[in-house]
Amino acid sequence: MSAVQHAIRVNVFHSTKSASYWANSPDLNGLAASGKSRQEVEQEARYAAEALFEIHGIEGDPEL
Repeated sequence: MSAVQHAIRVNVFHSTKSASYWANSPDLNGLAASGKSRQEVEQEARYAAEALFEIHGIEGDPEL
């Protein structure tokens, strides 16, 4: 039996000036992540979503 998946939209932004990426989510209040690459910011967003699920007692896994 697999865990319930919750689809979470994540907005990823890129700044050429600072050569960095950052992300937030309209679906999960408080989700914020940053990184030096798109791959890094996506992984950090997943970690943040998992932590927010745990803090808020949401059952299942975030699907970004």
